[in-house]
Amino acid sequence: MILAIDIGNSNIHIGYFEKEKLICKFDIATKSNASIDEYALYLKLLSKENNVDISSLEGAVIGSVVPSITEKIKKAVNKITDAPIMLVGPGIKTGFSIKLDDPSELGADLVANSSGAIKQVGYPVIIVDLGTATTVSAIDKTKSYVGCYIMPGIQLGLDALHKTELLPEVFADNTVPIMGKNSIDSMRAGVTFGTVMACDGFIDAYIRELDLPDNTPIVVTGGYAKGLLSYFEKKVTYVEDLTLKGLNTIYLANKKR
Repeated sequence: MILAIDIGNSNIHIGYFEKEKLICKFDIATKSNASIDEYALYLKLLSKENNVDISSLEGAVIGSVVPSITEKIKKAVNKITDAPIMLVGPGIKTGFSIKLDDPSELGADLVANSSGAIKQVGYPVIIVDLGTATTVSAIDKTKSYVGCYIMPGIQLGLDALHKTELLPEVFADNTVPIMGKNSIDSMRAGVTFGTVMACDGFIDAYIRELDLPDNTPIVVTGGYAKGLLSYFEKKVTYVEDLTLKGLNTIYLANKKR
């Protein structure tokens, strides 16, 4: 059994895998002031609550976009298991090449998403992640990660609008009508559907720029994704827990080495 940990800005996503099957998952809030012992306790209790036998772990893989707590989580895992821990970063086999100005800048979440998407649908592929941030990534015909578009996620966009004096605090809701008739629905509509329309625009731009087929697979994931699938102009494939699945794919690929 493999433990996959995706450390995000809002939540730490935990998944347990038997080979390629996700058998259990849960989240822990990302808290910079939580101690190693606290994180270890959360992991132990929630694993037990989900009927996971930690003693059967053969390894763990961690991908993090929050460097300030990466080491805490690694040490927390070390407290509950002696299994070896793999950190996604330079030197790790990903299954694709990275053609960026500085490949080391590519976040572990985008690395995992790319590995997971290639495993799911092949390449070329365009990957949309609707999470704390919204990202649109492109893998080209040569199986290379060639670029990404990053914008504030839906809740971050709503929070930014709330900084103005007359607009209220609003929380994301995918059931909002496309045309708002009050301040709250108008804010939700603008940010939510504006995000989807921006993603559609970048998908089209990537297809033109990279000379990709019109039927290039588009994989959509992230916490805000499920309720927005029908609003994309092109056919998209929703993959739940893509980042965790990608982390597991990376672990298995490197284990074979």
